[in-house]
Amino acid sequence: MSTATTPESYAAKAARLTGTWQRGSEPLRLEKSTISNLFRYQPRGAAARRLSLGEFNHVLGIDNAGRTVEVEGLTTYETVVRYCLDHGYLPLVAPELKHITVGGATVGIGIESTCFRYGFVHDGLREADVLLPDGTIVVARPDNEHADLFDALPNSYGTLGYILRAKIALHRAGPYVHLHVEKFRNAAAYLEAMRVATESPDLQFVEGLFFEDNRYFLMTGRFVDKVAYSDDIVRRSVFYRLVETRRDIYLKTFDYIFRYDPDWFWNVPETEPYNLFRQYAPERWRNSAFYTRYVALKRKTLARVGIRDDRTEPLIQDWEVPWVHAEELIRFAIDEVDLAGRAWAAVPIKAPRQPTVYPIKPNELYFNLGCYCQVQRLDGMAPYHYTKILDRKCFDLGGIKMLYSSSFLSEPEFDALYNGAAYKKLKAKYDAGGNAQTLYKKVALAGR
Repeated sequence: MSTATTPESYAAKAARLTGTWQRGSEPLRLEKSTISNLFRYQPRGAAARRLSLGEFNHVLGIDNAGRTVEVEGLTTYETVVRYCLDHGYLPLVAPELKHITVGGATVGIGIESTCFRYGFVHDGLREADVLLPDGTIVVARPDNEHADLFDALPNSYGTLGYILRAKIALHRAGPYVHLHVEKFRNAAAYLEAMRVATESPDLQFVEGLFFEDNRYFLMTGRFVDKVAYSDDIVRRSVFYRLVETRRDIYLKTFDYIFRYDPDWFWNVPETEPYNLFRQYAPERWRNSAFYTRYVALKRKTLARVGIRDDRTEPLIQDWEVPWVHAEELIRFAIDEVDLAGRAWAAVPIKAPRQPTVYPIKPNELYFNLGCYCQVQRLDGMAPYHYTKILDRKCFDLGGIKMLYSSSFLSEPEFDALYNGAAYKKLKAKYDAGGNAQTLYKKVALAGR
């Protein structure tokens, strides 16, 4: 795990980076030392210049009075959360997978169970040093000459620049989380209870899971200083199974933040060999990064011996719709998609502002629907059938979807949904030389 460094060390690295910058004809692509949390359905074969920013992965320091922490862009949330908890704080929104990076979650769209109160990950950003595609580093804030870049960083996926340093806002945190679980059999009642929970001033976390057999689970959480016991979701239990069987769950705050990481949500099989793996595998293997690498290796091994499964495909996506359409989206998902008993995830979101290229309405409650598993395509279905029909339903309901996974829109459709006209003006300003890919080519065209 990375250790804290000094601002002077960061400055030296930044100066060295700009001093050795080389332009080229191929677009930039970030080379990460951690596992990627982008889930493109098809291989990315385009030529690109690989840019390694792996050394920019340290915490720079915390400002207790200002409730902010400064970190380098490739710092993982595992590192940031450990550091901040030692000081009694957490980022306003901390994604639940340990190896998501601060820069990645900011230029992507990051969500969590605090989104009802604080918005998205990027709503906690106060300032950023951005490496532009031509090698220049600029400071972007909401009140300086690069405010337009600051507003356009969310959902830009590095196509306007990469974050080298970020100042992010914090909130107070306790050592434990008490999670209370309520079960519903009716989508309307479930959604109303979730909406009411978002208006409670003493709740820190609101989220949900639901299943195709009309079981709906609402989880509401508070920080607590002491507990009689804490649940072990690394060795003994699978988190979402606890949700199905318990009314109250007590977790160390670190474990709660990364509650879906040990089993990559619900993707590690619950069979005896894997149960032994849960109990005895080194802790460095009990995370989503290990699982992702394992699945990729398994797929390659089977392909070498000629074994293919053409019907199994990913359905790894997040969609947001205005709250008034939440029940319709739930009903459509349950009626049209068979997850074979696995869960759908739900998070309420209310963002304080509207990013340039992720145009949701500020201060309006949205319903986020998440799916994170493999599905079986039925006979006669076109590839990625389930992704395409859920995308269309989301858009028809006035919603929008996150772009960490494949999209199948045409370029005019994409520009209409993601404010393409404004993005192109910013692209001309901050990447006049075309040194980075366009957003559409990076996130949509490769998946068509």
